[in-house]
Amino acid sequence: MKTFNCSCPGQPSLFFESHTCNACGRVVGITDEFESVQPFDLNEEANYFVIEGVSDRAFKKCKNFAQYNACNGMVDVKLTKEEAATEAEAKNTEDNEYCFACRFNEVVPNLNVEAHVPLWQKMENAKRRALYTLKALPLPLNNNEEDAETGLTFEFTVDRNVKDHFVSKLPHHPDVMTGHNNGNITINLAEADDVARSKTKAAMGENYRTLLGHFRHELGHYYFDRLIANNPYKHERCKAYFGDDELDYQEALDQYYSNGGAPANWPENFISEYAIMHPWEDWAETWAHYMHIIDTLETAQSYGLLFDKNRGTNQTLSDLNLPQDDADDDISASFNRILNSWMEFSVVLNALNRSMGLQDAYPFVLTEPVRKKLSFIHHAVHNKTLLLSETPFE
Repeated sequence: MKTFNCSCPGQPSLFFESHTCNACGRVVGITDEFESVQPFDLNEEANYFVIEGVSDRAFKKCKNFAQYNACNGMVDVKLTKEEAATEAEAKNTEDNEYCFACRFNEVVPNLNVEAHVPLWQKMENAKRRALYTLKALPLPLNNNEEDAETGLTFEFTVDRNVKDHFVSKLPHHPDVMTGHNNGNITINLAEADDVARSKTKAAMGENYRTLLGHFRHELGHYYFDRLIANNPYKHERCKAYFGDDELDYQEALDQYYSNGGAPANWPENFISEYAIMHPWEDWAETWAHYMHIIDTLETAQSYGLLFDKNRGTNQTLSDLNLPQDDADDDISASFNRILNSWMEFSVVLNALNRSMGLQDAYPFVLTEPVRKKLSFIHHAVHNKTLLLSETPFE
């Protein structure tokens, strides 16, 4: 995540989730370009917002911003129906209620249940962070209105009672399974409840379970379909790194749980225990970690954090060319530098957490096989899998 600043005196920091500037009190938001959080000035006479120095655009708050503070999206004010010269233009005036990120929503929880609202706000924050990183990469990112065949949608739904932290089943509500199906990502609202998520984490013996991680994992499944599954060459190359994804999924799932999970030596070849279950899950887990790594390094880079060169490294974070930037010509060497920097920086992250009495921020090890899988993800994102070895583990 990049850093942002207000334009008021002192240029105080703005955060990705900011709704107002704490110094000047102006509304803060992000336009549909989804690049920068910035302040907006209210034109009280016309009842719309403007950006300082930009004379040809006007904005209003996204409906979810105005009603629920669930985002900070600012939507371009378009023609009124009276001003529209054509029927197409008139229709266009009806399509600007929601911002870039909220237009991906297909289903949201019942917001008449008051306790659902703060959990949904958490869901939206995590979703928007996941989308922000994707938007900066050379990846297709369209909702189903823009691309009915392969567009992306989200469903945030409930099957249990929020009042007891999602323990008791709600009558007449089908079970909600977090997952991906043909462009639609479903996430159970319970994952936004810290108590419910912690119970699930403990019950499953996981050392890491976050809302943002869920989004990135399921988005990994979506992009497997978009980038790999329908390209025979890339699909075969992917199998060399992650295994044969055409193996029966239900059979693999049953075997995984009947064996009591992953074997003890799973860290030698996989980023997480669940990654061993099936090649699809290995891809999705590795994809999520790739996104965690490049997002966190971007944050560190944006804040100007430096490595101590006396500790054996000749490179600072500011020297890195991250995937969110234009890719290097030598994409493989560039990514090796990114992974080396991450391995050093994650040690610092974990040490900082331990100083606060917290669990490690990144309790994972990047073995050589895992690095090769992360490299495949990196090359797939940039459509350069041709540069990779066909036999990576020989």
